Amino acid sequence: MSFIRGLFDQAKSSILIKNNVLGSVEQIRTATKRAAGSKTNNKDSAGRRLGPKAHEGHPVKPGQIIMRQRGTVIHPGENVRLGKDHTIYAVEPGYVRFYYDPFHPRRKYVGVALTKDIRFPKDHFAPNLRRFGYVPITDTALAKEAEAEKLRKEELLSPKLEKIQRRKQWVRNNRLKNFKEQVASEYKLDFGEQEMKLAAERLVNILELIENRDPLTAAKMQVTYNKLYDFKLQYRNLELSQEEFENAKQNYMNLAKKVDDAVCVSVDGVLYKSRTEEENEELKKKLLSQLETLYETEAASNEYRSKAQLLVETPGAFDLTEREQLKQQFVPKRLPLDAPGTVIKDIDLKNVPENVVVERIYDEEAGKVRIFGRPKTVFA
Repeated sequence: MSFIRGLFDQAKSSILIKNNVLGSVEQIRTATKRAAGSKTNNKDSAGRRLGPKAHEGHPVKPGQIIMRQRGTVIHPGENVRLGKDHTIYAVEPGYVRFYYDPFHPRRKYVGVALTKDIRFPKDHFAPNLRRFGYVPITDTALAKEAEAEKLRKEELLSPKLEKIQRRKQWVRNNRLKNFKEQVASEYKLDFGEQEMKLAAERLVNILELIENRDPLTAAKMQVTYNKLYDFKLQYRNLELSQEEFENAKQNYMNLAKKVDDAVCVSVDGVLYKSRTEEENEELKKKLLSQLETLYETEAASNEYRSKAQLLVETPGAFDLTEREQLKQQFVPKRLPLDAPGTVIKDIDLKNVPENVVVERIYDEEAGKVRIFGRPKTVFA
């Protein structure tokens, strides 16, 4: 009986302890309303269909896409190229090969094998595999069709390129004709018909090089080298004998010396009497002095631009780069405020002449706006 009473007392005390512990904990109320979902990201676009489009061993044609990807997950190997959006496409007909390169073990490559028995990667020092031994087309019609076959981009650009080429040829022919006449009439070089043609051709070739900003001396050397190399190619192709090659080489060297000593061409296609380097330097100093004097005395006059333009474009004095710098300095589109005679300080706003433009310019040093009058001739 005492044992049962003890158990009852012990159970009663444990119940009291639990009630006290639970009574000390505060009740927390949680949210029962369900939160609303976002409406900004419920739309989904169609997949981009990335991944391989031709698998291992599949035959492909030039231009056929092998892999579409974001980033270079697969790297381009042999006979394929990588587009600007990381698309890999074939440039040769063959069979797709995926492989790893021992020199880049973490990169996976894809290439196009020219035949089924070729496996990648090839040996490091092995030659590149290229297509040789095409079978000639005996049918004339099919041969012409194959020669005329072009890419779509080439077909679209062909009319424009042909027009540009015709224009260039027309300009070259006119220059040859004019130079030939001027050399014969004005400089009176004792040349025959063939030599006169070579002299005019030499001047035209020099002009085309200096138009691309080549120095005059370098252009002359390049034209001479090109002509001698043509003779060398004719000799290699057995079109000229050893004696004919030596004679042609020596004759052209003599002709080039006579032409260069007598006449030269400027960057704007004007022929002038040849000058030495010392004479050309003296001419440059003289022209620069004249430009500075003209700028100080007649910068605001109506005739200033035409006079300065003539000095800058003196034949043979300045090359194309020097001309652009001098025009920017002495013949700008709009003369600066520090140019002599370009600013009329005492201007009456009520009675402004017709040939004067009023300008309001902020003076940073004074911290206020100043009013100037400028002649219309200082503008382009």
